[in-house]
Amino acid sequence: MIEEEHVTHYESLVDPGETWWEMLLHHEYNECYLYHSFMETESDPKVKAIWELHLNMELEHLRLAAELFREHDGRDPEQVLAPELPAPVTFEPNKGYLRELTATQIDYTTIGTGYVQDAHERFEAMQNAVMGSESPASELVIAENAGKSGREYRLETEGPHPVPSLRLDRPAG
Repeated sequence: MIEEEHVTHYESLVDPGETWWEMLLHHEYNECYLYHSFMETESDPKVKAIWELHLNMELEHLRLAAELFREHDGRDPEQVLAPELPAPVTFEPNKGYLRELTATQIDYTTIGTGYVQDAHERFEAMQNAVMGSESPASELVIAENAGKSGREYRLETEGPHPVPSLRLDRPAG
């Protein structure tokens, strides 16, 4: 359900003025850009070869999307795509940033177009409608794993979890 929320938010970023074919073309172009970035910034030759393989697959998807765009939208891809790729995206450690977000924004949610804290009634109502009194499957898997392995599945490599109720050393209950 969380992933569905994320996808809904991502879809809200789509330009409503684009046709379906234009959206497909941009989607494939952006995938090529990301794989190109991965390949250009990778230092391990074996991993770089994997990124190159996937870039080549995505380039074929882009070629097919361009054909469909020409056929069904009646325009050339060059009319809507950037003439060249921007500089590659770089990937850097972000644990500190994510820990800060978790510590300060874990209770934020959206209502309409705004963000609010501690307004989980809609989520809880949905959980109750879908699950009733049962625990979510993900929680059952986590509990079963902890029972078998004798430990929590998460690692706290950067110190205790920034949210006290989610720390590994929290009291049971």
